[in-house]
Amino acid sequence: MRRNSYFAFLLASFFVSACASSNGSVHVARQAELRDDYDRAVVEYSRALNTDPDNSDARTGLERAKTRAALMHYDRGRQLAAAGKLSEALTDYQIAAELNPQAKEVQEALRSAQEQLRTQVPVNRGGKTELESLIERARDLPAAGGYTLSNTPIPELVFQNGSSEDAIRAMARMANVNVMFDAAFRPVTPFSFEARAGQTFEEALRALGATTQTFFRITAPNTVTVIPDTPAKRREYEEEQVKTFYLSNADPKETADLLRIVIDARQIGVTTANSAITVRDTPDRIAAAAKLIQLLDKARAEVIVDTELLEVSRNSLLEYGLQIASPSTTGPTGINGTVDVNSPNMTLEKLRNLSASDVLLTGIPALYYRLLKTDRNSRVLANPHIRATDGLAAQARFGERVPVPVTVFSPIATGGVAQQPITSFNYENIGVNIDITPRIHMDSSVSLAMKISVTSISGAGFGGLPTFGNREISTQIRLNDGETNMLAGLIRDDDRKLVEGVPGLIDLPLVGHLFAHNQNTRDQTDVILMLTPHIVRVLDLTEEDLRPFMMGRDVGLPAAGGFDLQPPGVAPPPGQNQPPPQQNAPGGQQQPVQPITPTPPSQPPPQGQVPTTPPPMPAPGPPPLR
Repeated sequence: MRRNSYFAFLLASFFVSACASSNGSVHVARQAELRDDYDRAVVEYSRALNTDPDNSDARTGLERAKTRAALMHYDRGRQLAAAGKLSEALTDYQIAAELNPQAKEVQEALRSAQEQLRTQVPVNRGGKTELESLIERARDLPAAGGYTLSNTPIPELVFQNGSSEDAIRAMARMANVNVMFDAAFRPVTPFSFEARAGQTFEEALRALGATTQTFFRITAPNTVTVIPDTPAKRREYEEEQVKTFYLSNADPKETADLLRIVIDARQIGVTTANSAITVRDTPDRIAAAAKLIQLLDKARAEVIVDTELLEVSRNSLLEYGLQIASPSTTGPTGINGTVDVNSPNMTLEKLRNLSASDVLLTGIPALYYRLLKTDRNSRVLANPHIRATDGLAAQARFGERVPVPVTVFSPIATGGVAQQPITSFNYENIGVNIDITPRIHMDSSVSLAMKISVTSISGAGFGGLPTFGNREISTQIRLNDGETNMLAGLIRDDDRKLVEGVPGLIDLPLVGHLFAHNQNTRDQTDVILMLTPHIVRVLDLTEEDLRPFMMGRDVGLPAAGGFDLQPPGVAPPPGQNQPPPQQNAPGGQQQPVQPITPTPPSQPPPQGQVPTTPPPMPAPGPPPLR
């Protein structure tokens, strides 16, 4: 009885403590909501529900906190996405989607952020984008569905006075490679061959084939077939590959034309939308094309040309004098009037009886006096920074565009006379026009092919059409990086003098100009241009780019890369296979290389006699086939 009471007491104590813990978590969650810390509120409400699943306050508060927390993370994700921080925005969108899966706007924002991250080009730690790293890794991958041989070096081999077939079989045993011979293969005898340590089986077989006029093809896994090098066999065993090269900087059409000329590529397709070139050819030509494209697909050099343009204009006008002239709506231009006695029903009788009232005078001259002087100075300053690519033209226009009507005549009907006028407008650039084509040299100097023209409206011509004044310079200069060149002297000075007055009166000496309208106009314009090039990117060349590479001639030679003979005492370049060190004899002297001499076939023992030595064991690995 006492034991049952004890268990009941423990159960009640546990229930009371659980309720107290649940209520404490709900209290902490509500305090977090008041502080707008909805993430903490979600954690505390979840903890309260785990302790007491029947707590309705905790359940209601959890739903409310999840909704508010999802809205908070959604707003924060939008702010981060607007700032360009897509990775951080994606994290907030994912949290908001987990808290409120029914919100459609959250799901749409999440999908949009994921799509933008997929299309974005991230940069890895090596300073290259993932796309650049992918292209670099896939550059030397073998063709899909093809076979390759191991690059393990074979031991040193000296073969003397045998046949080429025996030499190939001996190398194949050392490399653990199956070898097959074409039915038309004929061994070369006598034959001597040396394969130094450090060569792979493929390299040694290529060198042997160049001597014996044979080539090989990898026809199965770890299996090669040796074939006579004849045009018919080449066509029979010729292999073709298809590879697509994606260009980042070079022009696809120019690159395709270069591949046709340099490596005699047979089938090339250009896709301008993706800047891609697809080549179908032999593996040797594909390898040469890959090497050539790697050398050509480099970013062009760029230069920033600091241009400072200063145009100074001065216009002065001086008008003075006394002028006797008739009044006019456009201003006095001289004496211009009429004396008229005509009247309706004029007869000779009336003409003999004329009086002063019958005479009508118009345009009676008056005395005008002028004294005016104007002086106007103006300055136009422009300081653009023109960034241009090596070999591409850059343009800068400072001024305005003026429409100029152009009329052409066309026939009304087909084959008729051109009599219908059609007027269109051409817009002329008025102001300062600069065309610059840079060329960046290896010595950090820049050549600028420039065409600078300064145009202005000089007046009106036939039919009121504007006439243009033009000052133009076409030149080519070469400047060092950061060197400033000043181009000045494009001065235009126009002086115009106008004298208007009564004939005879203005011709009087000394005082003639006082009784005339004198107008002196002077327009002065000077343009000063300063150019300073700054190289911002040079051509990214390495020593490997300047080194020539070998290209096969369809006779089994390596397609890209060659072999160098190292002089005695000179170590091979890093990255090349180096022969293993030879083991010294116990006396400290090196063991000489033992040549391999083919042994004649053993004679069968006489009938009834047991051989004294067992036959040699075959080499491990699959036997070569013929």
